[in-house]
Amino acid sequence: MIYPLPKKEPLSIVVQDSATTFEVSPPQLAKTQKEVIIREGGTTYRIEPPVYKAVTEKILVKPEIRRTITIPPVYETQTETVVIEAERTILERCRLPGVNRLLEGAVQPLCARTIPAKTKQVERRVLVKPATTKVEVIPAEYKEVTRWVLDKPARAVPVQIEPAIRKIPVLTIAKPEEIEEKAIPPKVIELVKTLYEGEPQVALRQALCNNDLTPELVKSLQVKLKTAGYDPGPIDGKLGIATSRAMIAYQRDHGLAAGALTLETLEHFQIPLPKTQSR
Repeated sequence: MIYPLPKKEPLSIVVQDSATTFEVSPPQLAKTQKEVIIREGGTTYRIEPPVYKAVTEKILVKPEIRRTITIPPVYETQTETVVIEAERTILERCRLPGVNRLLEGAVQPLCARTIPAKTKQVERRVLVKPATTKVEVIPAEYKEVTRWVLDKPARAVPVQIEPAIRKIPVLTIAKPEEIEEKAIPPKVIELVKTLYEGEPQVALRQALCNNDLTPELVKSLQVKLKTAGYDPGPIDGKLGIATSRAMIAYQRDHGLAAGALTLETLEHFQIPLPKTQSR
């Protein structure tokens, strides 16, 4: 049999889509002092003192802060079936009902058997919801301060009253927040897909008889197979099961008639033919 030649092709599978993330640097605050007038200045008199009243005010001690929060992206794992070896048909020996046993030596029935395709389950992460941001607002802080306000001025001799000032610690924004956008590339895995070109064909080739199989010839064949990457077992000059399997695998992969040690295979390996060859 001459089997179809295998053809391997690279196959790229995207297991995770590209995405975008955001890195947020919070704002930096600085402590400062603010002068607040807690009592106004005015004019009083020695005869009739002035009259004051208490007034309560709210003083801003910490301004409103807006902070951006990053909401990470949401992924979903999906399973995908990938064909890594296509379906193919092979011919193999079989027995047919109604054939006389005396004719089995002259008749070799062949039956077609379909080898199903080989698949592989690949998991990939798919972006369902991209990364987003939201703004969180921290309200401003105030402090109540009571100050005296002139309600009724003094009469007679005027007396000047200086205003009273107090320093209050407050927080101010020294550096605003910063947002940095980063792109995450997609993740890709590489697979090998095997296809078979052509159909199996029946071919006639001249094979070597047992009398032609010398240990030196078999050793040469075993060395050629091992060099090509096919394991023939120990290099012992015997055409055993391991050597036969390696030879048939090589014949099938290189378009040679498979099933026996043929002159075609020896010529392919450039192995000299035996001097006395049985026909």
